[in-house]
Amino acid sequence: MTAIISRASVVGGHDGRAEIEVEVTYTNGGTTTISLDEEACTASLDRAGVTSIEQLVGAPWSVVLPALEQQGSTQ
Repeated sequence: MTAIISRASVVGGHDGRAEIEVEVTYTNGGTTTISLDEEACTASLDRAGVTSIEQLVGAPWSVVLPALEQQGSTQ
C-alpha cells in the first residue's frame, strides 16, 4: 500500500502567496508535511482531474508528485 494524503489545506507562504500544504501518512503511521506552490500544484491537480483540495484527502501521495517535481525544478 502506498502513502496517502491525510490532510490538505491552503496556507500562506513565506512570500505572502497561497500554498497548498498536504500531510502524507505512511503505512507505518509516520507522517510528513509538504508545501506546494500554487502554480506547480494547480497544473498537476488539473492533470489529475482534482477540482478541489478536499478531493486530495484519501488520495495516494503520487497525485501531488508532479507538482513537487515541478516546484523542485524551478528553484
